Amino acid sequence: MKKYFAEINIKYKKDSLNKTIYRLKKERIIYEAGRGWYSTIKKEFVLHTKSVEKIIKLIKKKFPLLEFSCWSTEQIKSYFHHLPSKFVTFVYVDKDFLQSLKDLLTDNGYNVYLNPTKSETAKYVELNKRTIILRSAISYREPKNQNWSKIEKIIVDLFMETKKSNLMDMEEYEKIISNIILNYRINMAIMLNYAHQIKIEDKIKNIVIDLSVH
Repeated sequence: MKKYFAEINIKYKKDSLNKTIYRLKKERIIYEAGRGWYSTIKKEFVLHTKSVEKIIKLIKKKFPLLEFSCWSTEQIKSYFHHLPSKFVTFVYVDKDFLQSLKDLLTDNGYNVYLNPTKSETAKYVELNKRTIILRSAISYREPKNQNWSKIEKIIVDLFMETKKSNLMDMEEYEKIISNIILNYRINMAIMLNYAHQIKIEDKIKNIVIDLSVH
């Protein structure tokens, strides 16, 4: 808002701006979307976790103190432009535990791929409900005792997968994200903080703003 007012040469007092935001929130014209962000969309995004709960339970039983996060394309299947029939699960963990996790999951009948490249994904990765791709995690922690990724993290991870794997192109990615952010409220602050940690904050922010404008 400050940037917009500066561009159209409107002068204002900081106290007046804060009061206006407070009034808009109280009247439910805008809603909080993370620190410093607001949205006119009332309905928050709800992410179902059923498709990853079995894998999470398996990992936690073997490694109860291990920090990891997990999500599946099945969780966001209804937001694809072309509804997928095959899915893949991603698990993010410290690089020192990748091989141990691969051994555990392979022994339990999953098709596990360790950090596959884009060309390797195209050649070797077979998508089905038992397909898992393991990736090295960064220093980002999910809420305590919750190993399923939030939608804000999934949006950023999915962007990275357009570069790392052969699962989808940027056009499909943008359609998925558009279906989410134009219909549901997410926490922009959490999403951009995570994107900042992996040095793609501006890219994610520009995509979201561009989709919102159009």
